[in-house]
Amino acid sequence: MKLEEIYFDSSIRDYALKLTNNKSEAEELISIAFEICLNKPPIENLKGYFAMVMRNQWLKKCNKKDPYFDNENSQHPEVEQVLGKMNHYYANILRAISNGETLTQIHKGASIGYRTLRDDYKRAKKQFKIMYENKIKIAVIIRGINGVSYHRLLMPFAKMKRDYGIEIVVLLNKDDEFFNNLEGVTHVVYNRNISGLMQPEETFLKLRAKGIKIICDIDDYWVLPKGHPMRHYYQKSHLDKCIVANLKLADMVWATTPILADKVREYNKNVIVVKNALDPTEQQYAYEDLSINFDTFFYSGGSTHLKDLKLLGDAFDNEKLLVKSPRLPKRMNAIKKQISEVNSYATDYEHCGICVIPLKDNTFNSFKSELKMIEAGYFAKPVMVSAVNPYNLLSTNKNSLKVYNNNWASAIKKIKGNHTMQVDLGLKLKEDVTIKYDLTKENEKRLQSL
Repeated sequence: MKLEEIYFDSSIRDYALKLTNNKSEAEELISIAFEICLNKPPIENLKGYFAMVMRNQWLKKCNKKDPYFDNENSQHPEVEQVLGKMNHYYANILRAISNGETLTQIHKGASIGYRTLRDDYKRAKKQFKIMYENKIKIAVIIRGINGVSYHRLLMPFAKMKRDYGIEIVVLLNKDDEFFNNLEGVTHVVYNRNISGLMQPEETFLKLRAKGIKIICDIDDYWVLPKGHPMRHYYQKSHLDKCIVANLKLADMVWATTPILADKVREYNKNVIVVKNALDPTEQQYAYEDLSINFDTFFYSGGSTHLKDLKLLGDAFDNEKLLVKSPRLPKRMNAIKKQISEVNSYATDYEHCGICVIPLKDNTFNSFKSELKMIEAGYFAKPVMVSAVNPYNLLSTNKNSLKVYNNNWASAIKKIKGNHTMQVDLGLKLKEDVTIKYDLTKENEKRLQSL
């Protein structure tokens, strides 16, 4: 629920009137709460938090004791230090319980659904326990720095360390030598395959003997289609079977989309969806403006996306198309530049035009993630995107120009010259990405599954 919708929500207005017993004071209280929430970081249950803010502000105005924020006489400063770092909504629930309120009283007083409140209380207790006891040490295992390790492991866990104070170590793994650096480690997290020697069963036995919880992150389908440049390597090394073994043996699996999670569930029921999301505090995502290079087109993708790029055909022969890719299809008329490094690639979006996102419609591709749209949306860029999964998970007729049956020429005709459309699509996509793909919320899922 958006903050603007909460502002006009009838139950919120009824609650404000119940607190104040005066219509004009109720309106003022709602406005104060709106301003406070507007300047807060993303909160999972925003409506519940909004109600708590209203209650807190009214208690302060009436000079009554505030059960949520009265911490001046706290006898446990280390507890308050942890609560201050926690999700605000979760911290407020714990403060209320600590001050003697019951879930039923909070439910009635703050107009939060009881079941929702009960589940949120469980999450709050787990988050507090992890942060307060500080007994978790996570080893992030990577084979190297690439797009997958950056987005799925390095960036999220760097933020988790900052936000929750959890000890994180990053270990490079080539021939399973990471075993020599697991002192104090309680959890191991890796992508796809933990064993460089292709011996996951033996690796899991060693980790379990140490009492370490094992989490497998998966971002792609492990059965490669014909023509994929990595297919021969997968078959020769039996990596596809190795990945399946990893999925079966892992204590928990994190998948990028519901579509991929359903496939993983055939091998392991302990799977949750942890979506791709960007960290706005990363230097490469800091921008000064959100300008669009109108009526120009931009594509970015690795060598494995050559077949997708071929879908464009000759539709862009007479257009200004900038392609950041190691390879171009034969006879494609485009400006080609080498793809950027993973720690600086996002700056390519800052001054580009319309983002072109083709994707061949097949089973393998349907298990990919919406990352290209997420990146474009973060920079408020308009996108032209194939109307296939996984992009259908994010793409709508309001936030993108969906291309059916690879009719790119028709899409170009519709969007070129329509600068209002280009701006509107970009802004709407940014709004949707901001709401649906929040790294703080995705890291909360990671934390709760530890």
